[in-house]
Amino acid sequence: MEEKNKKRAQKEQFLDKKIKQLEEEKGKYLSGWQRSQADFLNYKKEEAERFKKMVDFEKEEWILELLNVLNLFEKAESGIQEQDSKHSVIEGFVQIKKYFEDFLIKQGVKEIKSEVGKIFNPHFEEVIETVEDNEKEEGTIVDIIQKGYLFKERVIRPAHVRVTKKSINNNNNN
Repeated sequence: MEEKNKKRAQKEQFLDKKIKQLEEEKGKYLSGWQRSQADFLNYKKEEAERFKKMVDFEKEEWILELLNVLNLFEKAESGIQEQDSKHSVIEGFVQIKKYFEDFLIKQGVKEIKSEVGKIFNPHFEEVIETVEDNEKEEGTIVDIIQKGYLFKERVIRPAHVRVTKKSINNNNNN
C-alpha cells in the first residue's frame, strides 16, 4: 500500500509540475495573443486615420474648386443694384449663395477673417500688391482682393491682400 501511495504521490507531483508548466505556457500564449490583438487594433486605427486623411485631401481639391464658384457668386452679388435686390430672381440667387456658404461650413470650411486696417499676417494672407503710404504702419492691409479659407483648421487658400509700404523717397529724407 505504501508503494501505491508513493506512486500516487509521484504521479500527483508529476501532474502538478505539468499543470504549472501548462499554465505558464497558457500565460505566454494569452499574453502574445493580447499583444497581437492590441497591435491589430492600433493598426486598424492608423489605417482609419490614413483613410480619413486621404479623403480629406481629395475633399480639399473639390473645395478649392467650389471656392472659385463661391467667388463668382460674390462678384455677381456685388454687382446687384439696390433697386434690383427685391426681384425674385435676385432673391433666389442670394438664397443659393447662402445655401452654398452653409454647405461649405458643414464641410469644415471657414473664412479667414482678414480686416482692412489690421497688420498683414503671413500665416493667413498673401500680399498681391503693395501701396506706398507713409501715414500707416508698414504692412497694414488696405484692401482684401480675395477672401482666404481654412479647411479643418488648415489654410487651403490664403487671403489675397493689398498692403502698405513706406515710400522710398521718404526713407531717404530721414
